[in-house]
Amino acid sequence: MRALLFPLILAATPSLAQTPLNADEFDAATVGDTITYDYGGGLFGTEEYLPDRRVRWAFDGQLCIYGVWYQKDNQICFRYENDPSPACWLYFLEDGKIRGRYMGDGGGWEIIETSRDGGPLPCAGPDLGV
Repeated sequence: MRALLFPLILAATPSLAQTPLNADEFDAATVGDTITYDYGGGLFGTEEYLPDRRVRWAFDGQLCIYGVWYQKDNQICFRYENDPSPACWLYFLEDGKIRGRYMGDGGGWEIIETSRDGGPLPCAGPDLGV
């Protein structure tokens, strides 16, 4: 019976059956794009993926913050200018969309790409129009 349950569990939770994106795959799937993410209960935020593994992030209606990302083991970690602690995620590509699982404190929750464009991230405040 257990032998039958394991494949069913994997089918019901695709992230367990998939290999997370590595740095090269993540870069190829994101660089040059601005991606908006939903966490299942609403808008999570938007990130612009710049060359050289740099990013610009904003929660809805808030100021943009800049950061960098890097690979650590099988996770993609972000370090932002306002917080020296990295935020690490497992990322997957499903049907052409990015899905991420947060791996930090309180981790396990997920975000999913809801929209993507090639334009710059619209920033409130000092970065307006940049």
